[in-house]
Amino acid sequence: MQYLFLDESGNLHKNSTDRYFVIGGVFTNNYADIKKSYVEINHELKEKLNMDFETELKAAYLNMEEKMDIVIKLQGMKGMYIVGIIVDKEKIGIEIEKIHLYYNYIIGKLLDYLIKIKLINTRKEQSLFINIDKSSMKIEDINSLEMYLQIHFNIERKFKFNLDVSYWDSSKNYMIQVADIMCNTIWNIVQSPHSNVVFYSLNKANKLKICKLDKKV
Repeated sequence: MQYLFLDESGNLHKNSTDRYFVIGGVFTNNYADIKKSYVEINHELKEKLNMDFETELKAAYLNMEEKMDIVIKLQGMKGMYIVGIIVDKEKIGIEIEKIHLYYNYIIGKLLDYLIKIKLINTRKEQSLFINIDKSSMKIEDINSLEMYLQIHFNIERKFKFNLDVSYWDSSKNYMIQVADIMCNTIWNIVQSPHSNVVFYSLNKANKLKICKLDKKV
């Protein structure tokens, strides 16, 4: 089984001052082991931060050192890949009017990249389960992503693998919380003038799979 857990950082709205928008998280075929390791890390951090164990540990509660520590601990695990797509809003050359449609397009581009580098297996007998934090989605947008991806991959590109999109309450899903931390860390790094150096140092285990969307579509 192939699993993709995604969250977002930054803002796509045309009035937002954020230059970068990131969709990112985790791709894995080793879901159970990674979840188990993160639960241990999660509880250790909550104890350190004097947080209630029932409270969701969000990236916003952590400093950069704490987030990087989680990234480094998890990226060494078997079947664990940190994935993401970085959108440079100053270079895409368009004003984004329908955010949910462009959001679908970005995820499609991320999947195109992960297929191109052969991370995602597209054979007929394979399935890809895409799991997304539902907090930023409007009710009317929930079904549009899966429909868009089915058209793009199963009809346009003629891949036969199965696609399934699910939306989760992050407070009840540890892997969505991991995606939040990974995505937010990517978003923080990309704003640094030394981002290439940091990304290079993180990618020593070849577990960082990130692409950029910075051209007019």
